[in-house]
Parts: sequence; C-alpha cells; structure tokens
Amino acid sequence: MNHKELLLKIDPNMTFSVNTQIKEQLKWMIGTGEIESGDMLPAASQLANELGLNRNTINWVYNQLRDEGIVSMHKGRGTIVCNSPEVEQLKRERVPMLRLLTDTIHHAQSEGIELHDFFIAGLAYVLQHNTGTTKAQRIVFVECKEHDHPFYVKEIERITGCEILPLFLEDLSSGEVNLADVLVPSDIVVTTLNHADQVKMLVSQYDHKVHVIGATVEPSALIHMARLNAEASVAFICLGKSGGEWMASRVEEAGIHLKQANTVGLYGADKELVASILEQSDQIYASSAVFPAVKQMLPDKVELYPMHLEKSSENLLKEITREQ
Repeated sequence: MNHKELLLKIDPNMTFSVNTQIKEQLKWMIGTGEIESGDMLPAASQLANELGLNRNTINWVYNQLRDEGIVSMHKGRGTIVCNSPEVEQLKRERVPMLRLLTDTIHHAQSEGIELHDFFIAGLAYVLQHNTGTTKAQRIVFVECKEHDHPFYVKEIERITGCEILPLFLEDLSSGEVNLADVLVPSDIVVTTLNHADQVKMLVSQYDHKVHVIGATVEPSALIHMARLNAEASVAFICLGKSGGEWMASRVEEAGIHLKQANTVGLYGADKELVASILEQSDQIYASSAVFPAVKQMLPDKVELYPMHLEKSSENLLKEITREQ
C-alpha cells in the first residue's frame, strides 16, 4: 500500500503549537475526504524530514490521532487511516464546514482581506461572543513511567473536568518528546512532589508555573498492614520499582515497620525475578495500575494499594482551574 502524499504547512509565528498545526491539518484532510479510510500516512521520519521537524514530533501527532480512533498504527506496516465511527463523525463535521469556509473565504478575498488576519480576528470574535460551553482548560501532567500515573490522570480529570495531557519525564529527557512542541501558553502544568524540582527546571524557560500535588494511602490499608504478622514477607508492586518504593515509604512514614518488605515493578524488570519475589511473598500490595494483572497471577495474596489525593492537592486543583 502506497502512503498518501501530504501537503502540510507549518507557520512558526502562530501561537498554536507545531503539533496542533499538523494534527488539525491531518484531521481536516481526513474529514473532507482528501485522505480516505485505508490510506497510509507517510512514515514519521519521512514527514519530519519534509517539514524540517524532529521525528518525535510526528510520532506524537500520530499517537494522538491513534488515541482519538482516527488512525491505527501497525509495526512493519505503518500508520493507516481507520474506517471507524470516529472518522465518520469527523466527516460529518468537516464536510459542511468546508462548504461554509469556502464561501466565507471567497467573500473575504473579494473584500481584499488578508486570510491570516481574518482567521485571527475570527478567533477573537469567537472568544468574545461564543455563548456555548467553553472547552475545558488543558492540564499538562508530568510524571515518570514507574509511578501510578493513570491514578493521577483520573483524579485530576475527575476534580477539574479538564483535558489532561500526560507527559513522561523519560520521554522529555531522551528528546523523544519536545516540550516546546506540546506546551502552549494557556496550559496548566501539574506534577507530583517526587519530581517537582526536575519538572520546574524543565519548564523554567517557559512562562508557566508548576503546580505540585501529592497522594497518600487510604487509612484502611494502613490498618490492614499494621495487623500483619511481624515475620510476614510483604511486596509492594507498581509500574516500576521506584513506584513500589514510594508505596513502601508511605507505610514507613505512617509508623508501620515491616521486617521483610520488597519493592518491585511489574514492567521493565527481569520477569523471572519479579515472579520469584511475588511468589515468595506472604502479602502483596499492588497499585491500581497493575492490580488487575497481579491479581490474575496470584489472586489469594494480592490486595489493592488504595491511594487518594491529599486534600490540599484537591483544593489546589480546584483553585487553579477556577482562576483560568
């Protein structure tokens, strides 16, 4: 299958990020039928070279389109436009927009109006006169891959109602994701206490304040742990080992001293070693991100390590979203 030839453009002077510019052009071309279901998009490296961008920028766009149900990504085959309800909905929205925009642009050109200025003026008009529901503010949540980041994302979304964009420190540090490409002026940046200093350093060159939140373990779980046999071997497991270490440290801070406590990560570690530690443990506490998988492995030993955001963090999230 040949890939679809794309004529995309980037305007560095626009306030919209490069990622947004590329993604919205692709969605427009798919929605108006210029790119059809079944068409293959160019390889990320090829499109990046054509646009003079980092390949990781295109990877980020393709991943976003995949998450929206618009494309599917196949190792060895490439990125293909889906024949999906999401694509059909996109067509239903964009086709009438195309007719309306074509007529409007013709009128603007006949009046001698520069289209870029017309677009910016139209944006200003919508912001001032749109009486519909305002789109939720976007929160950029920065965390590492080893901690229970799905828990934080769900909690932030529940409390704020905002769109959440998770970014991982590993991807930022390696250059796989360029912060400048995804961060826009209106974004709210949130991270956890564990990574506050590192994230503040990364964001320092941008005009963004970093808001720090924290979580703790439910008291009922601490009571359960305090009642364990003093000789019991206990394992704390999260996505990565540092996540397990965080879980164990909260127990220590609560004054509960476990004689044999092991911390492991379900992913990115030696599978045989992890399996051996879990098998030899009398009790296992798993974060919500890995609980279903670990529970299936050892159902009689596993308990959920139930976390909740600290009250001060909930209040902070409510406050910063009210201010926007």
